[in-house]
Amino acid sequence: MASRILTVEDTFDITGRGLIVVPGPTLDAYDGPNEVPVEIKRPDGSTLAATLSFTRAFLIPAPKVPRWELIFRGLSKPDVPIGSEVWG
Repeated sequence: MASRILTVEDTFDITGRGLIVVPGPTLDAYDGPNEVPVEIKRPDGSTLAATLSFTRAFLIPAPKVPRWELIFRGLSKPDVPIGSEVWG
């Protein structure tokens, strides 16, 4: 049974890495594979199948609550508008 991973609050298109969506789940809230097939449910009602990558971000200074960095490779900001829900 699919569950909602996140509702997209912001996106960052980083050349060479992909489209980062936030907020990612906390490190202790997800213990699954590094890549998962997902369905993106956009605010306009359309959907898109994609693969979501979970990576551990190393930030300095370290955040108080460490989160997974979520990356879509091959997608752009218009593909995943703010307010989209990501289900997997």
